[in-house]
Amino acid sequence: MLKRSLFAAALVIAASVSAQKLTNKDIWASPTFSVESVGGLASMKDGVHYTALDEEAGQPVINQYAYRTGEKVATLVRGGELIPVGSREPVEMDGYSFSGDEKKMMIETGSEPIYRYSYFAYNYVYDRASKKLVPLSDLNKPKQRLATFSPDGGKAAFVRENNLFMVDLATMKESQITTDGEWNKVLNGATDWVYEEEFTLVQGYAWSPDGMQLMYLRSDESAVKEFDLTYYKNQLYPSEYRFKYPKAGEVNSTVSLRLHDFGSGLTYVVPLGTDETDIYVPRLGFTPKGQPWFMRMNRLQNEKLICTVQAPPPGTKKQPMLTEIYREQAKTYIEVSDDLHFLADGSGFLLTSEKDGFNHIYLHRIASGPAATTAASGGTQITRGGWDVLGVKGIDEKGKRVIFTAAKTSPESVDLLFAPLSGKGAYPLSPAGGVNDAEFSSGFRYFINTRSTLNTVPVVTLHDGSGKQLKVLKDNARLTAATQEYGLMPREFFTFTTAEGVELHGWMMKPAGFQSRNRYPVFMTQYSGPNSNEVDDGWGGRNMVWYSLLAQKGYIVACIDPRGTGHRGRDFRHITYGQLGKYEVEDQIAAAKWLGQQPWVDKDRIGIFGWSYGGYMSSLCITKGADVFKAAIAVAPVTNWRYYDSIYTERYMGLPKDNASGYDDNSPVSHVAKLKGNYLLVHGVADDNVHYQNSAEMVLALVKANKPFDQFMYPDRNHGIYGGTTRLHLFEMMTNWVDENL
Repeated sequence: MLKRSLFAAALVIAASVSAQKLTNKDIWASPTFSVESVGGLASMKDGVHYTALDEEAGQPVINQYAYRTGEKVATLVRGGELIPVGSREPVEMDGYSFSGDEKKMMIETGSEPIYRYSYFAYNYVYDRASKKLVPLSDLNKPKQRLATFSPDGGKAAFVRENNLFMVDLATMKESQITTDGEWNKVLNGATDWVYEEEFTLVQGYAWSPDGMQLMYLRSDESAVKEFDLTYYKNQLYPSEYRFKYPKAGEVNSTVSLRLHDFGSGLTYVVPLGTDETDIYVPRLGFTPKGQPWFMRMNRLQNEKLICTVQAPPPGTKKQPMLTEIYREQAKTYIEVSDDLHFLADGSGFLLTSEKDGFNHIYLHRIASGPAATTAASGGTQITRGGWDVLGVKGIDEKGKRVIFTAAKTSPESVDLLFAPLSGKGAYPLSPAGGVNDAEFSSGFRYFINTRSTLNTVPVVTLHDGSGKQLKVLKDNARLTAATQEYGLMPREFFTFTTAEGVELHGWMMKPAGFQSRNRYPVFMTQYSGPNSNEVDDGWGGRNMVWYSLLAQKGYIVACIDPRGTGHRGRDFRHITYGQLGKYEVEDQIAAAKWLGQQPWVDKDRIGIFGWSYGGYMSSLCITKGADVFKAAIAVAPVTNWRYYDSIYTERYMGLPKDNASGYDDNSPVSHVAKLKGNYLLVHGVADDNVHYQNSAEMVLALVKANKPFDQFMYPDRNHGIYGGTTRLHLFEMMTNWVDENL
């Protein structure tokens, strides 16, 4: 068990004195528990400066800072100066980016969300020398998506109405690269809903380093079935939004890769190395040497290939040639990540793999000559040990090292480390423990790190490349004061072993004035999804503050990560393959029983809460664990994996036709007859991710079984159920429900 920090002790003292009582308004409708960060952070190409999007005198400002000191050295542009040529009013700045030569900036305005990561916006090009601001494209045309500069700074590309466009920045002349794009039929350069959500691939195109080529993904989704969302607000008749959503076992988009050469104006079809069309291309790009590459996976996602493409000589009509440089297969599945990094000289690449039982980094050399037609060997293992690498930050070629995050100190930590490319050891760049999130300068000479622990707020610090702290940029002292003023209760880690011999990790928050001779109700919170982690040594945000509100009311709050979650190796994660929900529910029930055996717990008053996958779990727990749980709240739950998307569901469950029992045996719909306790079902009616259809199916089953339950739906709200006072209403409602039903 990890020791509680001094801050945790301070929280205990604060809670025992005259702390101000928490309310949901304090948490969800005020800035009291907001976290300060360095917004809009971007490293400049010189590696010694960075920029940040600040606010000064009520307007956004892009300032330049020196890494060495953390001091501001220049103001690059103020929001009030962003006045387009021919206009009198400045545009509102939603975001920015630099051209490759940093002489120009792309300014986003009028952002309009589409799905989780994607959005429409108008883009303007700001010339830093002349201070002129001009629109990237005709403002009378629809908004753009995914506008980027070419690496050489001479061009820009964007997607509009599912077609890809290029702008010559010297003349601002626009040319159209594709013409067959059409809503709900064909996408060029942008990805469909399921690629965005499950592969986090939003920008479906990439620039060559010299700016002379674009490789882009073309997705034909015309055969994919549509899903309908209904919107009600301020309309006499509800409106309908239809979009392509491939559910498990259904038809996916057919994808292909194209390579456009600006010198010749030709567009080539890139061979994918298979006649099979039911495949995925979840990553694509160019090596530092300018060679196109892509990743290919089969539909079951248990085979991953990486291929490079030999582009034809400019101006010729020869077709691109394909070389496979990596192949990996698994009995279960292979995750997609951004851990692929090519060496600058083109001789090899780094990639993570779980093949030794834990996720580690391997260096693969790319063969040349006759051997180049075969995949790379198993590679040289760079990191090793009984812990997981969580993400690769990049290759510091000058320092001959790879920089990465890992759960090395404990499964609860996210440590920042480096390893020599020789593979000899792994060395810390951050203090042991806690959760670290670092942004590095170009060249890896400096980094800005955000670190928190279980009971301490995030602190943003500036470091040199060796990890030495140079300056505190944001100490969040105001937030620390708020935690003390409101008497936030500390959390503590614990472990226990189930009857099956499985060691599980959790955290617990005890009520103010806790007395071991008393018996307290327990409110369990969890997510439990594949490769996720809720039991980590980091700040828990507003949700954690809400748990403290419950603790102030006299509840013990506990969270346990079951089998299937991350940071504990391949076997711990992959045991749930083909039967999502089975082992996770067994472990949550075991956790509730263990808690019920503690002398300070009222075993007849244990409840469980979860959102999304967590809502799926809480629904299963109140049914399959009906004798253990008194109450459950399920927010936006999956209730039948047949209703969820193809990529996520099939990765962990296979195809429905091959695994019918896996899909049905652990659907809470199949277990509603067992329900005894109190059950609250909450969903956003406009949820594009986990469709309201899941809750509708659950309601129908509950009614058929004549089981009482409570339900609350939020019209026009998506999976996050937010906007305006929505979160306040939701958490106030759930707080009252817990008081009445647990």
